[in-house]
Order: sequence, then structure tokens, then C-alpha cells
Amino acid sequence: MILNQLQSGGPDYAVPLGRRDGLAFATQNETNANLPPPSSGAQAILKQLADNQNLDPTDVVALSGGHTIGIAHCGSFDNRLYPTQDPVMDQTFAKNLKSICPTKDFDAFTFQDLRTPNTFDNKYYVDLMNRQGLFTSDQDLYTYSKTKEIVKSFAVNQTLFFEKFVIAMTKMGQLNVLTGKEGEIRGNCSVRNSQKKAFLASVVENGEIMTDF
Repeated sequence: MILNQLQSGGPDYAVPLGRRDGLAFATQNETNANLPPPSSGAQAILKQLADNQNLDPTDVVALSGGHTIGIAHCGSFDNRLYPTQDPVMDQTFAKNLKSICPTKDFDAFTFQDLRTPNTFDNKYYVDLMNRQGLFTSDQDLYTYSKTKEIVKSFAVNQTLFFEKFVIAMTKMGQLNVLTGKEGEIRGNCSVRNSQKKAFLASVVENGEIMTDF
């Protein structure tokens, strides 16, 4: 996520060090339990993320701005097209989406931000103000009174969006941190350490990496 964000023009920021890696990868059910589905309304999203991750409305709107890059498959938003079109959706935008998703085609997809699909910027919020948000969870941020003004402020001030995005991402990175001997420090971020020969590393104050085999 961070690499894609930087490559596409997003903000650069220091990621806090010292977080240990878990011993098990999250299951699909665990992941879904912590992430509101794209069909959720803003009020439900705010409550779930406040209760589970202690995120405030500004955090939620800023993190949603990550949808400024990436794609979405038809199955994640066709509930706004069929059987009845969401009246909030811009007509031209809806017509374009229907041409991409004429039926229940779960392989078809579209960019989440049609204006600048490969650039990490604030145009996602401009999309919302023009009723061109792809998911219900996107568009409702502009419809809901508690988040509407935040959307507007990010739409006219990209620097502000970047600042709040960094704050929210940093906060997310500090959730459920493993301490002491919990978890491990992986030699390869995407792979568990060998059970027979664990690679142990710690970052010391002077910046050196200490290893022990």
C-alpha cells in the first residue's frame, strides 16, 4: 500500500519502527469482521471503526481517500445499479458503469477514481461532490452530515488531505501492537520464520541491526 501510494504521488512519511510480526495471518472472516463492506453507509462505518479501531470521522474520511487509486470489481458496487439505480448516483456515471457491468460479471472491473486513476491525489473527494463515488461507503461520506464538510475540505485542499491521511495511517499502524516476546520479527516480511531456525532481529537505539541465529 505505502509503496503504491508513493509511486503514484502520495505523501511520504516515516513509519514507526519496532512493531513485531504476528505468528498467523488473518483469515478472510477475521478481515471481513474488521472492515465494513462497500455497501455500508457512513453512519455504520463510523460506529464500527470507532468501536473497533478507535478512528474518528476525519480518520475514516482520510483513509477512504485511498480509493483514489486501484480498481473495483462489479460485484462490489452493482447493488447501486441493479435492480434499481441509486438515485444519488450521477446519471452519466451510472450509464458508464452499466456499460462495464451489464450483468452479474464478477470479473469485470473499473477504476475507483475515473478522473486520475493512477495518481494519488484528492480527486476522489471531487468525485464524491459530483455524485460519482463508486461504493455506497464512498458516496455516503458526502451525503452524511458528520462527514460532508470533511469531504469538502479535502476536495479543495490536497495538502490537508495528505496531512490527515498520514495521521490516520500512522494511527492504524499502532493498533494491536505485539510486545515483549509476542509474535516475531520476520527475516522476510511476507513469510513466517522457520520454526527450527528463527531469525531474531531488533533495532537498537543507534540504528544498528542485531541478529542472533
